[in-house]
Amino acid sequence: MSRDEWGWVLWGVFAVAILIPELLALRDKRWYWPTVARTAANLEARVPWLAMLFLSGLAVLTVHLVFWPWPDVP
Repeated sequence: MSRDEWGWVLWGVFAVAILIPELLALRDKRWYWPTVARTAANLEARVPWLAMLFLSGLAVLTVHLVFWPWPDVP
């Protein structure tokens, strides 16, 4: 498998691992599995600076995924 194919597999698994709990929690309000949104809200209530780091890390990850392969374009 090429490096690009491994990237698609890795990020596809990551997306599914995030999307499935989020969609199930959206459909059923009694869903007890911690989602990314609930984790961010709990962190914001308890440790605001850690929530800011967590959410900024997700923002950086999103920018890198959306604008891939930037900034490594030759």
